[in-house]
Formats: sequence, structure tokens, C-alpha cells
Amino acid sequence: MPLRWTRHQRNVAFAVLLLLPAIALMSLTIVSPLFKSVFMSFTDYSLLDPEYRWNELKHYRELLQSAEFYHSLGITLLYVVITVLIDLLIGLVMSLLLNRNIRFRAFFRSIVMIPWAIPTIVTALIFMWIYQNDYGVLNYTLVHLGITKENINWLNSIDYALGSIIVVAVFRQMPLVAVMLLAGLQSISQSLYEAAKIDGASGWKLFTNVTLPLLKPVITSVTLIMVVNNFQMFTLFFTLTGGGPLDATRSLAILTYETAFSKYELGKGSAIGVIWLILLFAFSVVFTRLMNKGSDQ
Repeated sequence: MPLRWTRHQRNVAFAVLLLLPAIALMSLTIVSPLFKSVFMSFTDYSLLDPEYRWNELKHYRELLQSAEFYHSLGITLLYVVITVLIDLLIGLVMSLLLNRNIRFRAFFRSIVMIPWAIPTIVTALIFMWIYQNDYGVLNYTLVHLGITKENINWLNSIDYALGSIIVVAVFRQMPLVAVMLLAGLQSISQSLYEAAKIDGASGWKLFTNVTLPLLKPVITSVTLIMVVNNFQMFTLFFTLTGGGPLDATRSLAILTYETAFSKYELGKGSAIGVIWLILLFAFSVVFTRLMNKGSDQ
């Protein structure tokens, strides 16, 4: 008897066939390099000595006792926390404004995504000119307005370098946060606001008792996306400061790059990446559970 598939089995087979190219591509570009990096982190593999020799967790023991690693981790955490908080705050305000019935609302919704559409490297180069010590428009404006008496070397100052990078990151990422939160706001039924107004709620109470609770799932998703994106931010740090001055902006991404490709220690660089991955995974699990627990209550 010939084998005959049911309609459901044919649909499943067709879906698997369509997914195979994507699965193969992900396996080659993500899954395979990930497993190779994890394996490499347990070896002394180096570009100068390309042999896989088991090192009994030497890289992990060195990193967990390294002041250099903890310094880079601290810089990264500080950058991520400040950037994500500012992104969420400004993005929420922008989304609330764009959700209101204002003039030229469609126009503002269109142009708000322009900073996000610009490639990160282009944004970094633009701000390098803005921050330029002698001829930058920022110093020119501040001096002529009398806010500062002399030019500030924004990208080569220990006090200002990290803050300067955070400003660029917020400028580029905030539009995406605003649009995602705007999509969440538009999914909230107006009947809920009308019912709350009938019960006497208005202004701040509407925001805290209706908008924020219903927007919480979107805020959770946006926060996770922004944390992951900023934790692995390399382009802005490398282009604007290269990790300087005096390692003031030496993030984990910069440390990984220098270890793997400047010192040629691919095994140790992979170990940094694995610790990095574990930290992000742990944060994602804990943060998601805390937010879900708060929603259940």
C-alpha cells in the first residue's frame, strides 16, 4: 500500500521544508560558532599557537581573579544601566506625546525613527565631529553661550568620555524604544480609559492604574532587548574612544576584542564571551520572573 500523508502532515512537512534554509543559516552563523567558542574557552588556543590544549579552566580562574575584568564589567554595567533607564524614560515620554491627538502627528511619527535608521558607525562618526575639541559644534555652542569658558575634550577626558558615549547611544536607540512603546499604547482599549474616568480617575491615576499596568509586558520586552543590545555594544566604544582614555571606557566588548585579536588569545577571549553570555542569560531569567511575579500580584 502506498504511504499517504494526511493534510496536516503535508502542511507540517512543507513548513519544515521552508524553515530548513533559515535553520541551516542559523546553525552556520550562530549555533556552530557559539559551541566552538565555548569549547575554545577551555583551551589555550591562540593565533600564535593554533592548537586545542585543555587548560583545566585556567582562563576562567584568571578572569574571576582579574581586576581588569571586573573593571570592564563595572564600566559595562554602568553604561547599560544608565543608557537603558534614559532610553525608557525619554522613550515613554515620546510615545505618550505621539499617542496624543496633536497636529502633524503622522509627520512626527515618521521622522522619529530617523536616528535609528542611521547605521551605528555613521552616527559615531557624526558625533566625533560634534564632540571635536577645537572645531566641534558642541564646544562652539557652549563657549559662545557662556556655559563653559573653554573647550572640553569630551572623548579624551576620564570624566566625560563614558557620558559622551551614553548620549550617542540614547540618541540612536531611544526612537526604537518610543515606537515599541507607542505600539503598546495603541493596543490599549480606549474603553478602559473611559471607564476609569467615569470612576473619577484622571491624569496621573489614569497613567499609573491603567497605562503602566497594561504596558508592563511591552516594557519588559523592550528592557530585555535594550539590555542585550547595550551589553554587547562595541561599535560606539571602539569608534569614539577605543576603550580610552586610561581604560575609562574599556567595556567587556573592547576587552574581548583586545584579548582575542590584539593579544591573539582566542581561548581567553572566548572565556570572556562565555561569562558574558551567562550573565545575560541569568539577568533575562531573573528579570522576566520578577516582572511576571509582579504582574500576577
